Amino acid sequence: MLNDNSIFLYKDYGKIVFDLKTIMDKKGITISHVAKATGLHHQVIRRYYESTIERYDKDVLSKLCFVLGCELSDIMYYERSKK
Repeated sequence: MLNDNSIFLYKDYGKIVFDLKTIMDKKGITISHVAKATGLHHQVIRRYYESTIERYDKDVLSKLCFVLGCELSDIMYYERSKK
């Protein structure tokens, strides 16, 4: 029997939010520039930029932080459930 603490029951755990757009806009850096500087596909950068990425890659995140000169916490954060 499943109890309230079971991970098999649907719960809103919150989500990871990428805010790459804010830091890129502040620095005047385009998606194309980041793609060229990191060697990553334009679509990959766009997904992080629009916060639509579903699986995170630590090498991609490292490249983004290096190119943007920022910390990981500057481009992503945990947003708690609104409940």
